[in-house]
Amino acid sequence: KESYEHAAIASDTEIQIVANLLRVSADFLRSAVTHRVTVTSYDRIFTPLSVEGAIDARDSIAKTLYSLLFEWLLLRINEWLAPREADCALGIVDIHGFEDLGVNSLEQLCINFANEHLQHFFSQTVVAQEEEEYSQEQLAWIPISKMYSESCLDFFAAKPHGILHVLDDQTSLAQATDHTFLQKCHYHHGNSPWYTKPKLPLPVFTVKHYAGPVTYQVHKFLHKNRDQLRPEVLDIFSQSRLKVVSHIFQKAKAAYRQQRELGGRGKGLKLQASTLVSKFQQSLQELTAKLRRSHVFFIRCITPNPKELSDVFDVEYVTCQLRHSGILEAIHIRKEGYPVRLPFRNFLARYGLLAGQRHNCLEEREGCVAVLSHVVGNPSDLYQIGVTKVFLKEKARQLLERRWNQRQTWAIVILQRNFRCLLRHRRLRVLQEKVTIIQAHFRGYQARKRYRRLKKTSVQFNTLILISRPLIQRRKHCQVTPLLLGPGDVGLLEIPAELAALLQVAGGQYRAQANQITEALPPEVKVKDDLSLPPTINSYPFSSFIKSHFQKTDFPAPGQPLQHPLTHLDTEYQESALEINKLILRFIGDKNLHGWQEVLLGNYIAGRGLNNVALRNEIFSQVVAQTWKNPDMEHSQRAWVLMAALLSCFVPSPALEKPLLKFVSDHGMEGYNAVCQRKILTAAQYTGIDSTLSRAYPPTQLEWTANQRRGKMVLDVHTFNEEKFSAEVESWMTGEQYAGCLLSARGCDKPRGWSVSMFTGNTWQDLLGCDFVLDLIGEME
Repeated sequence: KESYEHAAIASDTEIQIVANLLRVSADFLRSAVTHRVTVTSYDRIFTPLSVEGAIDARDSIAKTLYSLLFEWLLLRINEWLAPREADCALGIVDIHGFEDLGVNSLEQLCINFANEHLQHFFSQTVVAQEEEEYSQEQLAWIPISKMYSESCLDFFAAKPHGILHVLDDQTSLAQATDHTFLQKCHYHHGNSPWYTKPKLPLPVFTVKHYAGPVTYQVHKFLHKNRDQLRPEVLDIFSQSRLKVVSHIFQKAKAAYRQQRELGGRGKGLKLQASTLVSKFQQSLQELTAKLRRSHVFFIRCITPNPKELSDVFDVEYVTCQLRHSGILEAIHIRKEGYPVRLPFRNFLARYGLLAGQRHNCLEEREGCVAVLSHVVGNPSDLYQIGVTKVFLKEKARQLLERRWNQRQTWAIVILQRNFRCLLRHRRLRVLQEKVTIIQAHFRGYQARKRYRRLKKTSVQFNTLILISRPLIQRRKHCQVTPLLLGPGDVGLLEIPAELAALLQVAGGQYRAQANQITEALPPEVKVKDDLSLPPTINSYPFSSFIKSHFQKTDFPAPGQPLQHPLTHLDTEYQESALEINKLILRFIGDKNLHGWQEVLLGNYIAGRGLNNVALRNEIFSQVVAQTWKNPDMEHSQRAWVLMAALLSCFVPSPALEKPLLKFVSDHGMEGYNAVCQRKILTAAQYTGIDSTLSRAYPPTQLEWTANQRRGKMVLDVHTFNEEKFSAEVESWMTGEQYAGCLLSARGCDKPRGWSVSMFTGNTWQDLLGCDFVLDLIGEME
């Protein structure tokens, strides 16, 4: 106990357990731990130990037991594995490697000294192997700058002032302490490049090893170095009832007695006990001597991470291992020369194609010279040619690899090009065969279509003859000079023959289309109402357009046919303008037109405007003339319906756009003014891009119904996930706008690039994003 002058064991349990395991006396074992025995010529003196001394005695017994057991076990293994012939032995030296712990003591110093010694041997071996290989290949050997200085080993082991010899000297002195050992080291090695004194007065010193500096604490250096076998311990364990323990300690006791006898015969000198460091040096010298007599192979084991986890590579940890194991120095030695060595056959197998076809007719060595001269140049210090191998610098290998990759890439491109050409030729032959079949079917289709058209024309012509007879007879009774027509006489105005034929045969189809349109609830998706009249609209009265574009500055009387067009037209369009005027008068004033006939006639008028851009302003002007101060409300309403229908499929010119917008805003019939305003403003979004913009087809049945009722148009839209919802549509709405409006209403952030399609019967009709939605329906109608 620490409060007493000598140590005592508080519990006998542990002593009993150890004594039972080793089969020795528990009292003797207790005495060996707590007392020091001094043998005199008369008696044996037992001196109590302090607590620290007892701890050292305990540790000494444990180390002695471990050391003797380890040596016994190693001897038995070597006896079992000893070869019959001494020359066929295979030895394995397992070296832990460089150590730099948190607290480094004498054990770490010995281990790191061994690594310094073996690293020096490793460097010498690598250089010798390099020089031997250069000599075998008959190449000039370039001396390599020394990577390791022997002065570091001298710093450790040289006599008389090497650190290990200083430690042995201090160990043999009874008055020496760890502090005196440290002061000796500071005195002899304070200026050594391998040694560093602490900046503060601490019991440490630092050694600059090849793998990095390591700081050692000198606490118990001398005690650990003594490593004496205590005679009383040998006596206790040699009397063990356990055969193995008694055997190994009896051998140790005999060796100890023999050493004392040999020392006693030596000229009266004091016996110097063998130290731990001296034993370690002797063992290391024997190992090095054995390695020099052997054919050595070096195997370096690298752990990817300290926790032994899979797929984890700790770069800092691996770099530390490479530095501590000396691999980086070995790599540097190899890089000083030519690190890449390839036999001639392997070199040509890899890079022979870089010399072209000529290398096939050359010897192996000449082929290698040809490749290197072509790629690297000749002469060059990046390579040497030996007897059987090519020696390359890393830069030369990279040049060869880069050129090889380029050649491989070019070869792959040529193969791909030829293979694609083969595939294209095969596909072309297949397409030519299919084109021949398609052409045959298409020519047959065209012939059948031409036949149906001729047959239909023949029917129309016969119908025209039947219709024209009463008109011709009626005309005979009329005077050729123009007369004022009464309100009910517009039905006498002639119409084109093709329109007359259509009025005879198209009734059923239009009735079927009209039945598909019904009134609906407010749509689920509405069009954003963000239109407004231009702020300068009041500056464009319709009278300004009349003054600049009309032939006369007044409107004709409503219901009366024109003798000449209202606007300035070329001669080729004047007759067409007068024909359209008669059709407009028939549309507005003919009370015999009802339902589908009215739609058919209106679409015919719209079709004339779609086909001829020059007539559009004339058509709008004629309709405006029929709405201006027309006393007949029914006729005026029909005129505004026609105006809305025309604005649904083509736009006025830029000169007419704002005057017409001003006119419908000021003079439009209630409900129709808003409809016409919206159509002009929505169409104006496109006139800036193309002033001749128009729809591809006349207004649909849906537009006619909506215009007549002054309402909005709604379509039922289906999605491919079997959802259905109603959405508002306008005459000038494109497929992309309609799809974008629908997707925005459903929360899509990027609605651009979509369109809609229509399913009719069993076929799909697709719509480009820039085309108008109602043209899809107009095409079907």
